[in-house]
Amino acid sequence: MVAGHVFAIRLPGNYSKEDCLKPYEPFVYNGPEEPLFTASIEVVGHLSEMDFGKVKDCYNEEAPYFWILDNGRWNFGFSYSRKHPDCVVVPSEDFKDNKVYIPSGARSQFIEFAVSNATMLLYTITTTPRDTLLIHSSVTVKDGAAYAFLGKSGTGKSTHSRLWLENIEGTLLLNDDNPIVRVIDSKTYIYGSPWSGKTPCYKNDVKPLKGVVRLTQAPYNKIQKLPPVQAYAAFMPSCSCMKWDRNHTDALHKTVEAVVKSVNFWGLECLPDADAAFVCCNAVTA
Repeated sequence: MVAGHVFAIRLPGNYSKEDCLKPYEPFVYNGPEEPLFTASIEVVGHLSEMDFGKVKDCYNEEAPYFWILDNGRWNFGFSYSRKHPDCVVVPSEDFKDNKVYIPSGARSQFIEFAVSNATMLLYTITTTPRDTLLIHSSVTVKDGAAYAFLGKSGTGKSTHSRLWLENIEGTLLLNDDNPIVRVIDSKTYIYGSPWSGKTPCYKNDVKPLKGVVRLTQAPYNKIQKLPPVQAYAAFMPSCSCMKWDRNHTDALHKTVEAVVKSVNFWGLECLPDADAAFVCCNAVTA
């Protein structure tokens, strides 16, 4: 159960959850609630033996690369390079029962790669209509409230979180790559997840989201509060969604609007130094 939403992962009998699903251990759920979706790992000799359809697009500026394939229905792939998909997700029509195809002989590290990307995709598809957002962010916690740092890849989100951890007493890391945001009764909360990028921070925890900070690199440290329109524009690019699907996009906009109404947004132009952390913390925690 991640941020209150249940899903299931099925591994082939010769793969152990201890080796392949370590990030998911804190989120194990044994209750009665039915999963929103199931991702079943299927092993084949070579992916080239399967007809997943023609490549329509390949997205992302760095790994993992995201592929869309068309064979009458859309399938999805992920890879370490732009050569070809290394694993392919074949969803059911309602996204409830899905197969994740991997080549035989794959090591546990690759299984984790395939499971991680497949479950993030399926989680996004099935929870976006439920006032839930999977965002690209690094999140710190101070005095029981959470602060999410946004920005383009390479901007320094993880670095800024680290500067808080090193210089601001009582700061903790909630997630370093893909936390979950939910709006419940007009209040916004942020959750840890099994997806934390290169930092192994898999916390099954939730905190009220008090501030969102969009980072840009600069030769100085300066922070300013963003008005609603700028906050909306700052937040949208960090939210995962099936942007080609009108219903999902409408749901995304609705939730983003609710977050902007309930959370303070800031723009931080900064250096990667301790002073940037102090400038930011003093503003957003006030």
